[in-house]
Amino acid sequence: LWTLHGGVATQFQGQFFNRQGSRTGTDLRGFRQHEFGLFAQDVFKITPHFTLSYGVRYQYYGVPFEVHNNVSILSADPSGSAPFTFQFAGPGTGHQLYSDDLNNWEPRIGIAWDPFKKGKTSIRTGYGMTHDRVFGNLLGFSRGLPPFEQDFFDLPLLSGGSALASSTPVPPEQTPSPTLQDGAGIFPALFNPKLSTPYSQNWNFGIQHELRGNLQVEVNYVGAKGTKLLRVEDFNPPQPELVAQLVAFCSVPGNAFGCTEATLQRSNLYFGAERGAIPFNAVNNNAFFHTFTSTSGAASIYHALQVSATERLFHGLTVQGAYTWSHLIDDASDPIVPTVGNGNFAVNQFDHAKERGNSGIDTRHRFIVNYVYSVPVGRGTSHLSSGFVGRIFEGWEIAGISTFSTGLPYELFGTRDTTHSGINSRLDLVGSPAIPAGSDKTQTGPPASAFALAPFGRDGNLSRNHFYGPGLNNWDVVFSKLTPITERLKLQFRSEFYNIFNHVAFGQPNRAFGSSNFGSSTSQIGRPDGTSGARQIQFALKLIF
Repeated sequence: LWTLHGGVATQFQGQFFNRQGSRTGTDLRGFRQHEFGLFAQDVFKITPHFTLSYGVRYQYYGVPFEVHNNVSILSADPSGSAPFTFQFAGPGTGHQLYSDDLNNWEPRIGIAWDPFKKGKTSIRTGYGMTHDRVFGNLLGFSRGLPPFEQDFFDLPLLSGGSALASSTPVPPEQTPSPTLQDGAGIFPALFNPKLSTPYSQNWNFGIQHELRGNLQVEVNYVGAKGTKLLRVEDFNPPQPELVAQLVAFCSVPGNAFGCTEATLQRSNLYFGAERGAIPFNAVNNNAFFHTFTSTSGAASIYHALQVSATERLFHGLTVQGAYTWSHLIDDASDPIVPTVGNGNFAVNQFDHAKERGNSGIDTRHRFIVNYVYSVPVGRGTSHLSSGFVGRIFEGWEIAGISTFSTGLPYELFGTRDTTHSGINSRLDLVGSPAIPAGSDKTQTGPPASAFALAPFGRDGNLSRNHFYGPGLNNWDVVFSKLTPITERLKLQFRSEFYNIFNHVAFGQPNRAFGSSNFGSSTSQIGRPDGTSGARQIQFALKLIF
């Protein structure tokens, strides 16, 4: 298995063991988790036109465990000094992956009021709290911790093209040790022992009113605040004081190691002393080449204005439209699948404040309209209702969904680690980010001339997810005709057009600074079924009986 982390190619060839030290064919694990919830709620109709709903829920999410205790944890600080000894975790061992969180109370309250007492207006408001479990993929990563997996580990693409070192796989008769020494350089998936259950607070205020018989309008403000959200952190980052000493040493011309500030990059920070590149490493140990540690230190905030209107059966037309203006801010991406262009880790492990910015899924404007129109011609209507013409035009219907949306934000990273944190830094914005007039249609991002690599000593001046990608303009339309054959037998013909106007839905622009097509989109967004996003047409016949 080859993985790519920050430009460093790493090879892992695993051999798997159980807690007794016996070889196993796979790393299959039987994870279990106990959960239960209790709730109480009540609805109190204070007056015929004023209703109060309230309740509380208690949710318990037990700490997952492996049915045969074939997982381990590290109780020591990963940024300390090696060696590190992993301990078995599970029932009867006295250890678990992380501590129980027993404070999962979830109050809820809601109000509905008809101020005019005519049944045509409703004012609603509410507040509620919900918790979320720690999802399974994070647990799966823990299967490779010592002593359950022995890896062949190699870093063949370090500076200068030389390999750090190559170890050979553990022979089948050798049992791996739970103790890890300096130089092992593994990339473990750990849990913060104080991991808490993520939760969100949700609130809303809205007015719903029926303007006339078939037209209903609704306006809502919606807010949500996420707390203790999951993020991953490097618990063995380069230490600022050691980095400062190395920068000072390597800045002296003609130093004994020939190093410069520019050579204090990822691999040298962890293994440079062993390779003779620097006098000492910038980390407290190189038993770990970073750690993928799950924590609950992220947060988010969401505000939205939602407006919708529904028109029912107006001369054969039913239409519903919904518009949302919103802004979602957070300070971390999804731990497992970061949004496009984002990374798992913060640029600076010691400064998470810089990570607060537009969420990778922030969509400022979104308008969706769906409609069904029964064409009022043909048999059974007042127009062209007789004879052969009436049979031809009867039963026609047009339906569709049209979606208009602004694009998603994306990150712009440079090609070097200017803060010596082990992670590439963001770019500096030094010019106009406007797309030049007359540019190729594929240029969906700012030109390269607007950016520069940040100087050593600081991160780039761009905020997280500063720029937004191309938006969406999509029309899916269905033309159908229902023809009665007998009283109980009908034939329906359907012609379905996906992206009927063939608008190109560009993917995010190329963000590889220095590449020839930086700022241009070389991909399109396809359909959910994995097919092309270009116009697609399909026909169908359906016999209804």
